[in-house]
Amino acid sequence: MSMFTVISYFSLLLVSFIFALTLFIALNKIELI
Repeated sequence: MSMFTVISYFSLLLVSFIFALTLFIALNKIELI
């Protein structure tokens, strides 16, 4: 049970990190143009 909680928490953290990275790159491209 705890292993599943750790895996779900890690995947959620990874998804939010990828989303933040994509948003950061998009903002940089908008600033560049």
